[in-house]
Amino acid sequence: METVIVSEWLKAFYHRGETPSIYYWRSRDGLEIDLIVERNDKIYPMEIKSTSTLRPDHAGSIIRWRRISGIKTQGLIFANIHEAMPVAEGVKAVPWFAI
Repeated sequence: METVIVSEWLKAFYHRGETPSIYYWRSRDGLEIDLIVERNDKIYPMEIKSTSTLRPDHAGSIIRWRRISGIKTQGLIFANIHEAMPVAEGVKAVPWFAI
């Protein structure tokens, strides 16, 4: 699922004539963010989950990354859901097809 989401982000950038600015982040202690997208001078942390049943703990790595980085833009979780929904403060889940 991660490969599909990253590919869709790349296609979206290219379709708009933009150079993709996407990253993956992992700390020494194992904290990771599946996808970080930089666009319009903002940085967005994103997680990719194959589940259709989201829980607040699915937002844990985004919440910790936001605390460490000091970046407060909204985090996104792409998941197998049908409509967007809040997961935790500053983190929203969106359907994987909503890119």
